[in-house]
Amino acid sequence: MAIDVEGIILKSFNYGEHHKIVKVLTENQGVIGVFVQNANKVNTKKSALVQPLTCARFNLKPSTNANSDLYYVYSGDVVDYYLNLKLDYENVAYFYFMIELILKGMSESEYSSYVYRMLKNFLDAAEQGYSAYLLSLIFQLKMMPIIGIEPVMDCCAVCRSTEHIATLSVRQGGLVCAKCYHPAEPILIDAPLIPIVRALYKVDINHLPEVELEEELLKPIEQFLDAYYDSYAGLHLQTKKFMKEI
Repeated sequence: MAIDVEGIILKSFNYGEHHKIVKVLTENQGVIGVFVQNANKVNTKKSALVQPLTCARFNLKPSTNANSDLYYVYSGDVVDYYLNLKLDYENVAYFYFMIELILKGMSESEYSSYVYRMLKNFLDAAEQGYSAYLLSLIFQLKMMPIIGIEPVMDCCAVCRSTEHIATLSVRQGGLVCAKCYHPAEPILIDAPLIPIVRALYKVDINHLPEVELEEELLKPIEQFLDAYYDSYAGLHLQTKKFMKEI
């Protein structure tokens, strides 16, 4: 029985000389594999259905093989190519990073609806000129609970006090007050920056803040996220190395 789904193409692989298999993030079924026949042939309309960072609607047939979870394309139409975004390789790199984080960090399909809407909203925002760098930081913050590395953001992670918060600690896994702060740990996020981090952590993915934050202000947040993910997530993200070279 054929099904209709809308999804964002995350990644594509060659299958033989003419075909491709794509990973597609859907709202209700998580990440699915889709076989696109003749996608590599010249002048085929199907080539548009295998481009990463493209939103498309698919009419799919499930595999008849009980041991396969692949779907096969009957037909498809592109919803958005995100051409403006793709003109800037830095923007593309930030979104490829988000894609790798989804593929390696989202193990449960129960989060697929939220992650789909977040990625779709962020693509739409970047297409209209919103900072892809800022979006990548928000995305990492929002993925923390999904990956299972949620920091303590409402009180001191050690004593649970809400007063005299001094820093956001990698070592303690969240906010730390002045009394509990360990002086041997370098301060990546100082007290004046904490409200901004908390605001980005709690931001509504459907209503992104209409503010411009200077890169100098965001760099400490990136450094904290790098250290936090390295300490707790156990993910080896190849795109991260490339982003460091941008």
